[in-house]
Amino acid sequence: VHPWAGAWTRFPSHQEAGTGKTSDLFAIDVCPQQNGDVLSPRQVRTDRDVSTEDLQQQMRSLDGDLEALEQRGVELERSIRDGRTGKEEQMLTEWFGLVHEQHTLLRKNKELVYLTKQQILEDRQADVEYKLRCLLNKPEKDWDQEDRGREQQLMAELVTIIEQRNQIISSFQKDGPKKTKGKLKAPKVFKMLNHKPESSKEPVEKKS
Repeated sequence: VHPWAGAWTRFPSHQEAGTGKTSDLFAIDVCPQQNGDVLSPRQVRTDRDVSTEDLQQQMRSLDGDLEALEQRGVELERSIRDGRTGKEEQMLTEWFGLVHEQHTLLRKNKELVYLTKQQILEDRQADVEYKLRCLLNKPEKDWDQEDRGREQQLMAELVTIIEQRNQIISSFQKDGPKKTKGKLKAPKVFKMLNHKPESSKEPVEKKS
C-alpha cells in the first residue's frame, strides 16, 4: 500500500459503488462525536504530520535553493569557459555536484507538489465523508427522497475524489524512475572544454 493511500482505500471502485447500501461501506456509520458534541471534519482529521501550508513553505524554500544553485552553475560555466584559473577539473567536479543536487531538489519539489494535491483532495474527502456519515446517522426509516438523492450525490463525489487521488499516486510512480531535467546540462560544459583553445592555458603555464 502506498504511504499516501491511508484509510481511504477502504472505499469501493466506481463499479462497486453502485452495489449494496452505503451504510455497508463504512466501519463507523455515525457522525464522529466527543462528549456528545458533533466534531467537524477538521477536528476529526488529527493524524496529519505536515499541513498544506507547511508544504507550500517548503516549496518556496526549495525555489530559493534552486535559484542559488543555478546562479552558482552559471558562474562555474563562465570560469570553465575562460580556462584561465588552472582549476578547470576542480570546478567541473563542483559543477557535476551542483547538477546532482539540482536534480535532487527538483525531484523533492515535484514530490511536494504531488503531496500538496493529495492533501487538498484529502480535505475535500474528509468533508464529504463527514456529511455522508452525518446523513447515515439519521434512521433510514425517516429518510425522504431528498435524503436518498443527497446520499447518491455524496457517494458519487466521494468516488470521484478517490479516483483523483489514485491518479495522482499513479502519475507520481510513473515519474519516479525518470531523471528530472535541470537547466544545467553536462553536454554544454563538455562542448566548452573540448573546443577550448589550447593557447588558453599557456598564460597560466608562463606565470607559474
